[in-house]
Amino acid sequence: MLEAQHVDLRRGATLLLEDASFRVNGSEKVGIVGINGAGKTTLLKTLYGELDPDGGTIARPETIGYLGQEPLADALLAAVDGTPLSVLDFMLGGRGLDAMARELREIEAALDAATKPGNEATDSSALLERYGELEAQFQGAGGYDAEFEIVQLLAGLNLKGVEMDRPVSALSGGQKTKLALARVLFSAPEMLFLDEPTNHLDGKATRWLMEYLGRCESAVVLISHDLALLDTAITRILHLDATTKKLTAYKGNYTSYLKQREGAEERAVAQMERTQDKIAQLQQQANWMRGKTEKVARRAKVLDHKVEMLREAMPDTAHMPHKERAFTMDLPITRPSGRDVFRAERVAKSYGTKAVLDSISFEIERQQRLVVIGVNGAGKTTLLKMIAGVLEPTDGAIHRGYNVDVGYFAQEHEQLHPDMTLLEELQQAAEETPNRTGQLPTEHTLRGLLGRFLFSGDQAYQRVGTLSGGEKTRLALARLMLGGYNTLLLDEPTNNLDVASRARVLKALAGYAGTLVIVSHDVAFVEALQPDYALLLPAGQIRYFDNSLLELVPKVK
Repeated sequence: MLEAQHVDLRRGATLLLEDASFRVNGSEKVGIVGINGAGKTTLLKTLYGELDPDGGTIARPETIGYLGQEPLADALLAAVDGTPLSVLDFMLGGRGLDAMARELREIEAALDAATKPGNEATDSSALLERYGELEAQFQGAGGYDAEFEIVQLLAGLNLKGVEMDRPVSALSGGQKTKLALARVLFSAPEMLFLDEPTNHLDGKATRWLMEYLGRCESAVVLISHDLALLDTAITRILHLDATTKKLTAYKGNYTSYLKQREGAEERAVAQMERTQDKIAQLQQQANWMRGKTEKVARRAKVLDHKVEMLREAMPDTAHMPHKERAFTMDLPITRPSGRDVFRAERVAKSYGTKAVLDSISFEIERQQRLVVIGVNGAGKTTLLKMIAGVLEPTDGAIHRGYNVDVGYFAQEHEQLHPDMTLLEELQQAAEETPNRTGQLPTEHTLRGLLGRFLFSGDQAYQRVGTLSGGEKTRLALARLMLGGYNTLLLDEPTNNLDVASRARVLKALAGYAGTLVIVSHDVAFVEALQPDYALLLPAGQIRYFDNSLLELVPKVK
């Protein structure tokens, strides 16, 4: 059981949460929701134990597992005795079985060497004895059953094509993220803490995860902007209000939470209006009485007292249920590009012997909108990086047209600088703006832009590396807004964003007058954007976009 008592959380001088108390019991599945920047990731890290609360206490189960939004730490991928960490050993490490598995393989190799010609005199009795002891321990700890379970987990997360002996360092970013999720699930703790677990998952893997979380015995506390996940696997919602700094519990899934919250908002407004009407009525009667006889005027004081009591009983509007804010953005263009924006000629990309893309050709003209569609690992992110100039193709070429100013939104936010403050990040972005005219924007102007993206006060001096995934997404979007680009390359631009924020991004892109190339697993987002063309990977086929292609966008049905 997880129990939080009177917990306060701060980010620097900023209060995020005040006096929160709640429990998570047994195999309960709980979702934490709130607008971007409300402090959800900070709360989850505090519940897990990575951060300390600024007030109150948290009691945790004995065994817990955590998956954050951050990439796999280098320490987890380090070689062991000069041998790169394999997928199998990484997974076995979730239950502390990796060291035994490595030693068993080492003994097997030594025994095999002892049987080769010329080594007949080698005494292997000690090795055989140790092997027998270790194998019994491994089997008793469920090691052989564990390997089968690992295969099932990897297949469920669409990693069945990944060999068990492949080095983890050789996997793509998306594969590493899914592998980290698989390891946390494999560890089978009493409680799982998951921050945006469906990032990098296609539709099939997301459906599998929903079913898995629903039937697993572990309690789950998760953050997700995947509404289908919140509706399918969640039994209770904890809403973190960025305005009131309070945590409110709602029984049921996300859809039930929305209805309950909407009802609470309507009731609160109706009660406030009734009270205000009553106050106005009493004030009118009191004012009329004051102009009458002394006896009648004395009754006015009684009514004044009632008005005062009603006002004191009225709730603080800041603490009433209310609709939460979202950021605001637009995407101005400094100058138009030429008609021809990009031309790709037989582009190929390989990593060593592994071919990711082969002989891809297409053209994009000014103001066209292209969506790149393909399953995980099809090369979508690699293609966008090559178009952006971040990667060079192994073969072929990508030609950029006249006056093409490119803004690139990277899925992993590589364009951001972790050691910079938010203000420094925007200052550098302003300096890098192509074809800038006039003076650089002032600090006051940049802080105003940060405010539009819900970064207020001292957050301007916060380090970028300390931001949550949703906050990094907002900062990266602010960079794009500052640049005046006439061509945007967007790789999963709605990852980690709440519903209201996704709607604002869609509105800004709908009004964008430039050229757009986008990768997204968000089927509703792609459908609303209505691109002109679709590039299907890995085949490299260009088609006019219509809604029948939405079936190829990984999604949850």
